[in-house]
Amino acid sequence: MSDSTSRTKGNEAPAIAAARAANASLLGKKFVSKAYDRDAYATETNAGYGTAMGRGLELAVTLLVMVGIGFGVDHLFGTAPLFAIVFSVLGFAGITVKLFLGYDREMQKHEAGAIWNRTATDESEQAA
Repeated sequence: MSDSTSRTKGNEAPAIAAARAANASLLGKKFVSKAYDRDAYATETNAGYGTAMGRGLELAVTLLVMVGIGFGVDHLFGTAPLFAIVFSVLGFAGITVKLFLGYDREMQKHEAGAIWNRTATDESEQAA
């Protein structure tokens, strides 16, 4: 049993279309089929690349700055690589904590809007 019809808008099985429309109406939204919205996908993907590149650059620059400060303090006081090592460890620990806290904050925001965290009162307020 093969179906030779294409899956374009309005040409899907009636049960699937009815289920999608019912789910959309429960959430108070107008049903719009966006199965392959390439523009939104590209935008989200590019934003992800930009965020990752920014975090990587932040990590590298922070370490370089902290090691540079450590070498400057070592040169000033005549100590060998003592302060360069201390500042590099402190810089790495600091940027690790900052990245972890930022990631945790983003995940909490993402989880707050997840469907499994919604209550019946939330859905009825959205429908109104």
